Amino acid sequence: MTSSILFDTVVATLGADVDATESGPAVSSFDISRIRGARVLLVEDNEINQEVAIGQLEDAELFVDLAENGADAVLMVGENDYDVVLMDMQMPVMDGIEATQAIRSESRFQDLPIVAMTANAMAADREKCLQAGMNDHIPKPIDPDQLIGTLLRWISRPDDAGTTPQGQIHASAPVQSKNEAEAPIDIAGIDVVSAVKRTGGNSKRYETLLRRFAQQEADVVETIRNALSAGDAATAEREAHSLKGAAGTLGAKSVSEAAAKAELAIRTGEGIDLALTSLSGDVGNVVQAIRAALPEGPANGNGTASAEPATAVEPLTRLKKLLESNDGEAADFIVEAESQLIGVLTGAEIKTLVDQVGNFEFESALKCLSSITSRLSLDLDGRS
Repeated sequence: MTSSILFDTVVATLGADVDATESGPAVSSFDISRIRGARVLLVEDNEINQEVAIGQLEDAELFVDLAENGADAVLMVGENDYDVVLMDMQMPVMDGIEATQAIRSESRFQDLPIVAMTANAMAADREKCLQAGMNDHIPKPIDPDQLIGTLLRWISRPDDAGTTPQGQIHASAPVQSKNEAEAPIDIAGIDVVSAVKRTGGNSKRYETLLRRFAQQEADVVETIRNALSAGDAATAEREAHSLKGAAGTLGAKSVSEAAAKAELAIRTGEGIDLALTSLSGDVGNVVQAIRAALPEGPANGNGTASAEPATAVEPLTRLKKLLESNDGEAADFIVEAESQLIGVLTGAEIKTLVDQVGNFEFESALKCLSSITSRLSLDLDGRS
């Protein structure tokens, strides 16, 4: 376990300011050969942050398992061998502090590196992480270079990584995205350049995340108000905290800052209405800007399909193989293949597939794919 001095030194080196995220593409500054093939448990409940973090880890050729809350993380640590655990702090069911304490209560996990991931950069929050038994801290939004640098610091493995572990999500060798050279879109109120870097330079992946953010967070203030009305301040605070992290990851700085103020107001019980009113305005402006820059296309509508089904066989076959092997590349592939599916699949089918694969709900996506191929009378087996 690290000492308080070492822990604070590491945090200072990384930089405690959650906005300090300017850097090059992921893994560009590091020799990742020593950690290639390492197995990581990512503990994160926010879907957008899940996808961004998994993308960064896959770019470093790591194997990733995903736990959506601390309780699941405790169970998975007991059942699998991990080289490091990346632990979000505020989650439903069981938070990161409780989960870390539960893991450390077993002597066999005393030396397992556990790294906190949080948008709270106050010294008191870092001290809580240390007292719970965590080794290090990565500020949100997560910068790829900071993430890989931290993993290089804590992962200790033999030279031979051995066989592929049986994880939920398997990493593939990083591929230079053909979208990296494209000029990023311009959206009012969003730092697109920095955000695209955090998503591995993949513009299409980033645009998909923006659309999901606009869809999921449009009514977030109403959700927070409803939780407060029901006397559930914990859920209201967690919603604000999650919004702060997701907005920061996607470059919506004004929303992230307003969400941080709302989170503090809910925690202290002071100025809540004013903070939520301000947050509502910021969220509305950013959601409107996203929808104006990225209007819903045919793939996201409810239109019917009319093109020749055979044209979709190749991309659907590839998608099926990725899903069956639990390959995280499926999340990027479905974004790339979306244009090929328009006119063959209905808008509703494409939206369902994109959402399920993007959320790493691979079993549900396979069922959806089976229904689609049955409707189209397509045989996806036996093709290369």
